[in-house]
Amino acid sequence: MIGSYALSILDEAEVLVDLLTGGAPKVNKIFLITSSRRKRPDYYGELESCLKEMDLNLEIITVDDVSNFFEVYLILEKICELEGTPKWVNVGSGHGIMLSALAVHAFIKDALLVAFDKEEKKVIVTDIKKLKRIKIYQKRYFELISELGEGEKTITELSKIFNLSRSAMSRRLKHMETLNIVVRKGTGRSNIPYVFKLTELGRKLL
Repeated sequence: MIGSYALSILDEAEVLVDLLTGGAPKVNKIFLITSSRRKRPDYYGELESCLKEMDLNLEIITVDDVSNFFEVYLILEKICELEGTPKWVNVGSGHGIMLSALAVHAFIKDALLVAFDKEEKKVIVTDIKKLKRIKIYQKRYFELISELGEGEKTITELSKIFNLSRSAMSRRLKHMETLNIVVRKGTGRSNIPYVFKLTELGRKLL
């Protein structure tokens, strides 16, 4: 079950607010992870007020040892048991070990990874499920990706090379299109058939 909450580290208030107002998926609650030994920062009250204005509930979760990966991870698991899978996890700033635990937890639970790019001033969202599918296709269709790495080709050409029907090859290419591995050009008509080539992401899989 995917819950309507997000996980983040209590770090920079401005970054978190920018994240929430800059396009991060909407949630109802934010769990902020912090050290039990750390004094609440001066900006905490301002952050709490800001989140209330956005109709967001805020809950602070403390960790005794922020350098203990397993302690942090087990706390995240407890939250997940009570609240379901987080909609997204902020991996843009915070203590290194806690960030690692958040990222691993998100990967296992298929939660979205989000971060605020300070230079570009925009929210970056990474879909873990999509990333996993890309890796599956990289392995399953490596020969097809390699062939397109040699240059763009039509469905007919690819069907002959791999001894597949046009419909079977079309299905594979369509799936790869949805993952932004390949892109097509042309009209699909006999005089201007579809031609497929690797995207920038697709070339990185070579």
